[in-house]
Amino acid sequence: MAWDKSYEEILAAVNRRISEVGILSFIGYKLVELGDGYAKAVFQHDRRLERVGGIIHGGVIATALDTTMGFAAMASARGENNVTLELKINYLEPLDGGTYEVSAKVLRRGLHTIVVDGELRKRGGVLAAKALGTYFIVRT
Repeated sequence: MAWDKSYEEILAAVNRRISEVGILSFIGYKLVELGDGYAKAVFQHDRRLERVGGIIHGGVIATALDTTMGFAAMASARGENNVTLELKINYLEPLDGGTYEVSAKVLRRGLHTIVVDGELRKRGGVLAAKALGTYFIVRT
């Protein structure tokens, strides 16, 4: 289904839907920017997201990256749905407090797949995780 509205209208609709999705709502995920092949989101540190040792669990980081990268892929395909074929993440720094920013940019859009670069940054713009994903365009 192709998008026929502005990115601002889509962003508002997506955030309404995110508030209904259990895992995204639980981690406090909010999409803050959406453009052609680009997406940015934020979430706050929450003790409920920590693993033993007081840092954010890697699964939360993976969820935030995969979701943001999927939105970038979807935006490049003007709303066509997608699923993750492959996701590789390098965890570089622990997430130990503050606001986290997740950004994603499409590197290449093909006929059936989209390759997306993702980054998660913590306080001071420090790169905490780097990801590369491949998304399959679902046409119904």
